[in-house]
Amino acid sequence: MDGVIIDSEPLWEKSESIMLKQKGFGGNESYRKQYRKKIMGLSQRDSVKLLKETFGLDEPPEEILRTRLGILLELYEKELRLSDGIPQLLKILSGEKHIKTALASGSPMKVIEFVLEKFSLSDTFRIKVSGDCVEEGKPRPDIYLETSRRLEVSPEECVAIEDSINGIVSAKEAGMRCIAVPDPRIATEDYPHADIFRKSVSEIRLEDIKGFA
Repeated sequence: MDGVIIDSEPLWEKSESIMLKQKGFGGNESYRKQYRKKIMGLSQRDSVKLLKETFGLDEPPEEILRTRLGILLELYEKELRLSDGIPQLLKILSGEKHIKTALASGSPMKVIEFVLEKFSLSDTFRIKVSGDCVEEGKPRPDIYLETSRRLEVSPEECVAIEDSINGIVSAKEAGMRCIAVPDPRIATEDYPHADIFRKSVSEIRLEDIKGFA
């Protein structure tokens, strides 16, 4: 969802920057390049662990998570936008009766439902799987394996659309095909193998997905 359906990665970064500034850190200037690459696509549990380790936070993980999500949802209400091309792509996919759509995201279900309601997409996805639904988050394949199980199809029949390094690894480890839309802030050469690379969601075509059949 994040970075694919919604243009949210800058807002995740902004929410963490605000939180860290409240705790005495300098905001964006405190971010480390490797940290941003590592955190994208992680589950909430794993991302909070990385936050604690990177910035030496003393608060319990539950408090960090609660604070970050509170700031994030305020930003989402005011600033969140759909990614370019998403309305068109979802409309095309919804018109294909042999294609099942599912949403697999490391975000909490609370955030997923907020986003889907905000953009009137609640009925768009047959299946919704959050990072809360599996034991191990991305880059482990659990979330994609659970999604294919709920769709009642094999992973080999699935095509994942991913923007993060962790997400691509997760999808490929699950045995899925993967279309990658790399985050522009991360060098393309840093990304692992994906079956197709596109510069934006708006460049994804139905033929890209059907071509794996």
